[in-house]
Amino acid sequence: MGYLASYTFNDLMYLTNNGATMNQALKEGVAPNQNVTWETATQKNIGFDLQFLNGDLAFTIDYFYNKRSDILWKRNASVPSTSGLVLPDENLGKVQNQGVDFNIDYRRNFKDFRLGINLNGVYAKNKILFWDEAPGTPEWQKSTGKPIDSGLYYEAIGIFKDQAAVDAYPHWAGARPGDIIFKDVNGDDVIDGNDRVRNDKSRTPRFTGGLNVDLGYKDFDLSFLLQGAMGGVFYQTTESGDFANFLKSFYDNRWTEENPDADSPRTYNRSNEYFINQQNTFWLHKTDYIRLKNIELGYTVPSIWSKKIGVEHLRIYINAYNLLTFSPDMKDYDPENTSGSGYNYPLNKVINFGVNLTF
Repeated sequence: MGYLASYTFNDLMYLTNNGATMNQALKEGVAPNQNVTWETATQKNIGFDLQFLNGDLAFTIDYFYNKRSDILWKRNASVPSTSGLVLPDENLGKVQNQGVDFNIDYRRNFKDFRLGINLNGVYAKNKILFWDEAPGTPEWQKSTGKPIDSGLYYEAIGIFKDQAAVDAYPHWAGARPGDIIFKDVNGDDVIDGNDRVRNDKSRTPRFTGGLNVDLGYKDFDLSFLLQGAMGGVFYQTTESGDFANFLKSFYDNRWTEENPDADSPRTYNRSNEYFINQQNTFWLHKTDYIRLKNIELGYTVPSIWSKKIGVEHLRIYINAYNLLTFSPDMKDYDPENTSGSGYNYPLNKVINFGVNLTF
């Protein structure tokens, strides 16, 4: 309700009833904007639906373009906090999302053999066209033109192997051997907030897809689902030290005086070190993955046998979930589950054995 004035209690009091009653005063909260309106959406689509082989093979592809403007956003970034103003929302944001989705479906019976294949996927990329951004922001830090929720990180370019390496390159105050090297992006020989870089990706993957396969031969059936995603990133550190254990992969690759060429930094305590409490790309993981999400093998007992025991339909099956996962950069976490907060651990593999009965 940004078009209405809001009021809150402040710390001032005023007296009424000849000074016998004390009343708390009100102050205006957020200034109203009577010009606010709805967001505006522009949607464009073009697609094709094709069929081949007497309808056994179907193919669908669709290109979509969506632009949203007049998104409510505050202009606080370009107005200094010294002004003392809390500005109302304005219809100033613009965001674009475009991409392609497709679906390929093939179904065919060959006497006793049955085959069904479905392949689907979507590639989508969004970016911010305009919202309030502080003037003077370096080009490499601007969120305009980048995906929504893209992060700002120091670029990790290695590990200081010894004190000579620390002395030879600009470093965070107090850096020592075994610490992560932050790139001096602006070349001023100082590592500070101006060296952070806006990433080109966010948690949202750019491509997601799946492959469904159904096979059957006489009374046997086999089905499985492969799914995957590409183009997303996930930021995750661990609070280790006197609070919790380190991940084994980190421990095995950590810097020590005996292992100065390590890929991971030295051990640390909680978030005390700068390379933990300052977001940097060492802890930024690509969430690309392919997973055997589900597989099931079944056998339907012929009715001539099942009816002898009073069962109309009897099927025996075994299935498994999350049986196999391939993810080059997500060895310690579940690449599929990156939307929540807190620690992210791999899903458990689940194997079931069961019987379907119909009397």
